[in-house]
Amino acid sequence: MNLSREDSALFSRLYRSVLAYTNRQLNLFPAVATAEEVARLSQQDVVKLRDEFHGNVELLTRYLDENPGGFAPDDLAIMASWRQRVSGDFYILRQLKAYTVFASEEPTHLYGALGLEQPIQDVLHGAPLPVRVRAVLLPFRDRIIYDGFIGFYPITFGPGVRRDFNETYRQLKDSEGIIESLTGSDGKARSRTSPLRKKPDRPAPDWRPALDEIVARTENMRQAETEYECAALGLLRAAASLARAMCEDGTGIHRQLRAVRRAMTLLEKSLRAGNDW
Repeated sequence: MNLSREDSALFSRLYRSVLAYTNRQLNLFPAVATAEEVARLSQQDVVKLRDEFHGNVELLTRYLDENPGGFAPDDLAIMASWRQRVSGDFYILRQLKAYTVFASEEPTHLYGALGLEQPIQDVLHGAPLPVRVRAVLLPFRDRIIYDGFIGFYPITFGPGVRRDFNETYRQLKDSEGIIESLTGSDGKARSRTSPLRKKPDRPAPDWRPALDEIVARTENMRQAETEYECAALGLLRAAASLARAMCEDGTGIHRQLRAVRRAMTLLEKSLRAGNDW
């Protein structure tokens, strides 16, 4: 999903204006003084200006005080919100209908960012996810956008690492949601996340002590008279460990789920081998 054409054009005007101001202050490119001239720079040169701008918080403060572009108060408020940017290295994990999901490194959070004139997935040119990138995520009104420039790391990930990323994505999505806004209506830092799982009207009992006891008991239930019983007890152990993980912080639930599937497969094979299936 992208910004509307009107909003994308507005962002470009604002961003180029502040980058032109940055260049006038730092004189990185002596022949460049206006937003129009910034638009004619190579992407590499614009990224240099972008990095200088975000590396010096005073530049934005001075720009807002001077307002050399003659922008309206609402436009200046958009620019002021850029103080709450998130920049650095990210992993792009998902292309959802509503936005592209970026995962920051440390601390790890999920951010839902919109594209500008073209979807972010088009910028990736079909690269398989996850992709490690360097980017700047900015507030734009009540949404998050990227600033139009993405640096790619020439890294590919094997199946095991991709599974780890998928597990991280699911855990973060379930525990804190996807951050969809970086500021409140006043422009100050305030995150809004995607809806989390609906909480029950009445809190459920704390089953963790009982599950701890069940897990401890099933760990000792490893001797059985038949192969069927042995396989069934293995399934019971795996299911008990999965239930305990779900009732705690969710760490390792996908590993426990795989253990349940393996135990179920083993039980099915035992039953088939004995013609009891």
